[in-house]
Amino acid sequence: MIIHRLSFGLAFFALGLVSLAAADASANSAVASYVPPARMEGNMDSWVALAIVVSSLVTAWTISFSAPGVRVFGTILAASGCLAVAAWFFLFVVNTGVLEQPKPNQTPMDSAKPALLWIQAMIALSAGLFLLLLARRQASNRESLVLTAANNKHRYGRVSRLLHWTTAGLFLSLIPIGIFASMIPEGTEYRNAYYVVHKTIGVTAFLLLLIRLAWNRLSRRPALDASLTPRERKLAGGVHKMLYFMMIALPVTGFVMTSLHGYPTYFFIWELVPLWPKSDAYIIWGGIHKYLLPYLIYIILGAHILGALKHQFIDKHQGAFKRMGS
Repeated sequence: MIIHRLSFGLAFFALGLVSLAAADASANSAVASYVPPARMEGNMDSWVALAIVVSSLVTAWTISFSAPGVRVFGTILAASGCLAVAAWFFLFVVNTGVLEQPKPNQTPMDSAKPALLWIQAMIALSAGLFLLLLARRQASNRESLVLTAANNKHRYGRVSRLLHWTTAGLFLSLIPIGIFASMIPEGTEYRNAYYVVHKTIGVTAFLLLLIRLAWNRLSRRPALDASLTPRERKLAGGVHKMLYFMMIALPVTGFVMTSLHGYPTYFFIWELVPLWPKSDAYIIWGGIHKYLLPYLIYIILGAHILGALKHQFIDKHQGAFKRMGS
C-alpha cells in the first residue's frame, strides 16, 4: 500500500512539474521559436502507433474473456504480436544497414545496442512460438472464466488484467523501437517516424499507469499465493515495487531528456513542444533514461517473467499464475 501511494504521488508530482514548466515555457523566446520536425505524410506514424495500442488493448481484452474460444484467440493474438516484433527485426531492421552503420556512439555502451536488438528479437520469436503452443493446449479447455470487474482475495479482476496485459503489450514494442530509433543516423527519412511511435506508446503507457494506480486504490490487489515461500514472497514484492517505479521513471526521464534536448514529445497527431530551453542537462537525464534504467528494467522484467514461469511449470503453483492469467 505504501509503494502504491508513493508511486501515485510521484506520478502526479511529475504531471505537476510538467504543468509548471509549461507555464514558464510560454514566456521563453528560445522555446517560442521552436521549429517542429517533419512528420510522415498523412500522419502515418501516428496510425502505426494507434495500431500498436489498439492491438495491445484487444489482446488484453480477449485473453481474459469468459468464453474459452475467445481466450484462445487472445493467446494467438499475443503470439502474433511477439512474432510481428521478430518479423520487423529480421525482415526490416537487419536490411536497413543501421546495425552495421548506426549513428555514432555517444558512449561505449551504445555498442551493445545491436546485440540487445538481436537478443530481444530472439526472445520475441521464442515467446511467439511458445504462445502458439499454449493456444493449442488451451483449445482443449472448455471451461468459462468467471471474473468480476474488481479484484478479489485470490485473483485480479477484469480491469486490472486489462491494464496489466495492455501495458505488457505496449512494452513489447516500446523497448526495441526505442533502441532502434536511437541508432538511426541523423537525416534518415524515417528516423522521426520511429520517435513518434516510441514517444506515443510511452505516453500511453504512462497514462495507463496513472489509471492503474488509481484503480489499485479503489480495488485492493489480491494477496500473494499461499504456496509461495517467505523468500519468494519477499522477492515477488520487491520486483513488483520496482516495476511500478520503472514504469514511472522511464517516461518521466524520457520526457525531461527530450525537452532539454530541444525535441518535442508526441502523442499521436498532437505535439508538445519542448518545455524548457535547450540545455546540456539533457546528457544527465539521457544517461539515466537511455543507459541506467533500460538495463535495470531488463533485469526486473526478466525476474518477473522467470518467476511466473517457475511457479507455473517447475513449482506447479497453479494458483500463482491464475491470479493474472487464465
